[in-house]
Amino acid sequence: MLNILAAILLFGFIVMFHELGHFLLAKLNRVGVMEFSIGMGPRIFSYKGKNTRYSLKALPLGGSCAMVDEDTDSKAADGFLSKPVWARIMVIAAGPVFNFILAFLFGVVIVSYRGYDLPVATGILEGYPAEAAGLEAGDLILSINGQRLMDYRDLSMFLQLHPETELDICYGRLAEEQKEDPEAWYVNGTAYEVATTKLTTIFNEETQSYMMGIEHLPRYHRPKNLLHLCQLGWHEVMFQGRAAIESFGLLFRGYLGTEDLGGPVRIVADIGQVVEQVRPAGWLSVLLTLMNIGVVLSASLGTMNLLPIPALDGGRLAFLLIEAVRGRAIDQEKEGMVHMVGLMLLMGLMLLIMFNDIRNLMVGWLR
Repeated sequence: MLNILAAILLFGFIVMFHELGHFLLAKLNRVGVMEFSIGMGPRIFSYKGKNTRYSLKALPLGGSCAMVDEDTDSKAADGFLSKPVWARIMVIAAGPVFNFILAFLFGVVIVSYRGYDLPVATGILEGYPAEAAGLEAGDLILSINGQRLMDYRDLSMFLQLHPETELDICYGRLAEEQKEDPEAWYVNGTAYEVATTKLTTIFNEETQSYMMGIEHLPRYHRPKNLLHLCQLGWHEVMFQGRAAIESFGLLFRGYLGTEDLGGPVRIVADIGQVVEQVRPAGWLSVLLTLMNIGVVLSASLGTMNLLPIPALDGGRLAFLLIEAVRGRAIDQEKEGMVHMVGLMLLMGLMLLIMFNDIRNLMVGWLR
């Protein structure tokens, strides 16, 4: 039960931070906020402040920052629609931006404690693409398809997101006398040669994953300085954001089916399972694990909310940017219709995802 509670609290905190972004920028731009709520459904706790009601609702599946005249213009002085277009853009963009800020803070804490683990091949598996591509033990994978790698987890995730795709590998190779030194890649000013090669991953039935055929022994090191720490933390955010978008590519390419989609119910259940597995290692490990999951969820939520999908923040930003360019707003009724259609489609997708979540949970319990 504590595992599920920890998962719900993490999920709720990420949603709260997103809505907090909207709330703070609304207040900064003198937009009235009628209600700031975490969760959906009936209120289980509510407090009425001077101008805003603060609510905790029964279902930890979302939240809201209900602003004055957000959808209909009554010409109120503190109404959202009465504010300049760039003020409204800041209010809407603040939610996803706060998600990136939260993911960055989580990433910095994780890297501060755990360190970073460069994607160095400590061995090459015989008969795999890496061997045919000319990679050797001791090589550092610098980038794939132009995307820089800073941690071994970047490499393993990238391979799963690009199955059966020809990959352009850029790698570094140490001089012969340095190859036997496992610390060489962590020394400032290490000299190495840069080379490129191409390979395509193959599916391994035993591990149920796509592999290029390198072995890796983890070797964690502390960041060199504060700037390096911030760079590693921000890299976590950017990498997870790109991964969220590329996951949709797998869906359209047929590598994922609708049954693989997971929503809040599944996320909470999966987090609960992970927490259960790491609990024997102590509460510090649990906290770091939750932060690690938080980086993925918060960066993904921020990225998905910036996509120009009607009813999401990105859809609203698209209309506001059009207004900023053309100098006048699109008819409010027409925009509302577009967002309504988007909301209906999203609700349909949410119902499908929730059905999958409940079905998968039931199958797991029956086993």
